[in-house]
Amino acid sequence: MPAWTPAALGGAVFIAIHYVLLRAASGRIEDRLGALVLESSAAIGIAASLLVGTRGDGTSTRAGVAFAAASGLAVSVSSVLLFGALRRGGPVASTGAIVLGGGVALSALVAPLLFGEAWTPRRLLGVALGLAAMWVLGKEP
Repeated sequence: MPAWTPAALGGAVFIAIHYVLLRAASGRIEDRLGALVLESSAAIGIAASLLVGTRGDGTSTRAGVAFAAASGLAVSVSSVLLFGALRRGGPVASTGAIVLGGGVALSALVAPLLFGEAWTPRRLLGVALGLAAMWVLGKEP
């Protein structure tokens, strides 16, 4: 098992918890306020992890900070849109498959162009299966 797999699986568990709690909150809080509370509490959690967690290699560049900030802005827009989709009755399985699956499929298609990652049969199969999952789960009423 690659060294990154346990962290990725742990992340998947917390994304599942995130989606269930997000669905519970949607319709009970205005979309933008919900996204603000979500992102603010995430920032507090990350700040706490800096105080208690293990350190990385300490490398930070201006470009790294700029890309992280841009990524955060993309997540904030996604959070507002996700609250809206769930408030409008989107099932967790459908919205999760479309948002996460779509994001993964799109990034898997773009990453070889941006970062020189390999176009492999495994990557193409994974993208195809992800798109199929989005299509199947997206058909839920």
